[in-house]
Amino acid sequence: MESPPPSPSFRWAGTVIAAILGVGLLDQQVVTPLIAALARGLGASVPEVGWAIAAYAVAAATAAIIVGPLSDATGRRPWLIAAGALLTMSAAAVALRPSYPVFLAARIAAGAAGGAISVIAVAWVADLVAYARRGRAMAILMGAAMGAATMGQVGAAFVVEGIGLRAAYLGLAGLGTAATLLVVSHRAPPHRSRRRGLAHRVRTYADFARDPTLRAAALGAFFLSGSLIGVTAYASGWMQETRGFTLPQMGLLYGAFGLVIMVVQPLSGPLADRLGKKRLAVHASVVVAGLTLVLPALAGAALVATVLVFGCLAVARIAAFAALRSELVESDRRASFLAFSNTLSQLGIAVAAGLGGALYDRGFFAVCVAMAGFGIAAAVLIARVPEPGGTPATRPR
Repeated sequence: MESPPPSPSFRWAGTVIAAILGVGLLDQQVVTPLIAALARGLGASVPEVGWAIAAYAVAAATAAIIVGPLSDATGRRPWLIAAGALLTMSAAAVALRPSYPVFLAARIAAGAAGGAISVIAVAWVADLVAYARRGRAMAILMGAAMGAATMGQVGAAFVVEGIGLRAAYLGLAGLGTAATLLVVSHRAPPHRSRRRGLAHRVRTYADFARDPTLRAAALGAFFLSGSLIGVTAYASGWMQETRGFTLPQMGLLYGAFGLVIMVVQPLSGPLADRLGKKRLAVHASVVVAGLTLVLPALAGAALVATVLVFGCLAVARIAAFAALRSELVESDRRASFLAFSNTLSQLGIAVAAGLGGALYDRGFFAVCVAMAGFGIAAAVLIARVPEPGGTPATRPR
């Protein structure tokens, strides 16, 4: 039987969450199509910009592990507002003084904001939507946010080409301001949670690390995120340097990518609910790993088509896996576990970005071989996570 549509209250809350998540994803991912232009504008190399991606990931991991438990104790909204404000200030700093040291510091601040946003957004949706319908809700959220972020990348590519780097980051700061004000305007219901001390929170993370299922889910997040960012962080530079794509052409490609995501994601959500979130995440990861190995041999229209399919499957597996992970512990530890697994996810991004930067000079194929290995490791680990039933798993507190 088809699940009922989200309630009007969730639609508004979902809009608010998608807006701030979309700006956070845009801030994170805009580096990808602009990596060659950023290197030129900042007086740095492509691998050096890649290291800034790694620094972002480490900051995101650190922030997630701190903010997750705090949002369980005090509520999601205040931390989301603080993260949005920090994101806005980091973009403004790059716009006001575009240099590599400022860019690196701003990426660290933006990473802290992005790490908090990614944890709180998923936890908030999971608080509002039953697991049976959560695949659909996560797919809509991720599809809207990532589609909007990708469309923003299109605009950024054309702005940088026509006006310059400073204008692109001023625009990003404006979007951050608007999204943060939207969260401020949203009046969430009172948050109810038992307040726990720091020692209990530390023990909670230790419990997560000892639990085989939760450990497999967190390690799966490490390899899943790494396998995606490790490819996309360097694909744009490779396509421009060796396949003759111009920056405006990359902008159009990312625009098509965003439109396809917006169309496909609402379809993948019900499929995940029907077939199982784990099954979809595992199978999509295997296919994405295969496409990763194929990418370096392609050119022209075949390369563009493969990139679009790669992106759709990569996003579909992320949404399905987010729904799965959000149900592995009870609700009053949900953000804590998401923070734990997101920390591993961000560390996976940092390792993949650093490894990709080290391998890039040997050729894009070397990068893709490593990232395909990450994708297969993710599939194996996710396969070890049991599909939850209709109620949250009960684990020791």
